[in-house]
Amino acid sequence: MRIFREVAYAQSISGAAEKMGYVQSNVTAHIRRLEEELNTGLFIRHSKGVSLTEAGERLLSYADQVIRLLDNAKSQFAQSPPTLHIGATQTLAAHRLPVWLSAFQKQYPQVGLSVTTGLQADLIQSVADGHLDCAFVNTEFNHPGLASVFSFQEELVLIAPKNLSDEEIPHQPIVAAKLNGCPYRKLLEAWIVQNTSRQPAVIQYDTVEGIIKAVSLGMGISLLPRNVLPEAEGEGIQSYPADDIGAVYVQLVLPKIRSNPAVDQFLAMIQDYSGL
Repeated sequence: MRIFREVAYAQSISGAAEKMGYVQSNVTAHIRRLEEELNTGLFIRHSKGVSLTEAGERLLSYADQVIRLLDNAKSQFAQSPPTLHIGATQTLAAHRLPVWLSAFQKQYPQVGLSVTTGLQADLIQSVADGHLDCAFVNTEFNHPGLASVFSFQEELVLIAPKNLSDEEIPHQPIVAAKLNGCPYRKLLEAWIVQNTSRQPAVIQYDTVEGIIKAVSLGMGISLLPRNVLPEAEGEGIQSYPADDIGAVYVQLVLPKIRSNPAVDQFLAMIQDYSGL
């Protein structure tokens, strides 16, 4: 059942075999035996890989439930304490998430916490693969086994060096994160193009702290959530409301069928904490 599920999501027998550490013929044999046992075809083979038949779609729904239940049963008998594995974008992990985790830890001290940052596509895939229990992202996704159950709008601000006039701001380089698909960078680039008809130069930093410091030193401008700037103003930075630049919505992605009860505890806590 696990092999079937992996092939279904990978849409490739060779891809599933590589991921699971099996030879391709072994995976093919398991799928063939499963089809014989159920007396139905589960996949349509084609040049680009495989796709599910109608029967395969129905079985995938059962496979998700069965595997989640089995994993949940195993975790109940594990000797190690439960751990909540959370994925997040770097910006969110730097400001809002620590507040939630602090409140969660006080309420559930027996649950361990682990935070992973990275590219949003990788975080979503890690949730689908079971390596993460949930992840905060600000991009659209389409996965049959995942759901978005919590979202909020970030309050954004445009930050610039204090010595710049309003007229000079749109003509400055952008200081932004290195991660591909950064929504703050995309919004700010579009705003500059709209106001100046030019593509801005981009200075890339790995951390939010590096971005703020670069702006304070006059290297350029940036777009960030207001929550990351509690004390930044007064250190060479001026900020402006960014309502006309655009909006970023953050959502919590998690499996539709969950094996870790700490996920639902965390979800309930952040909903109460945020008043959402």
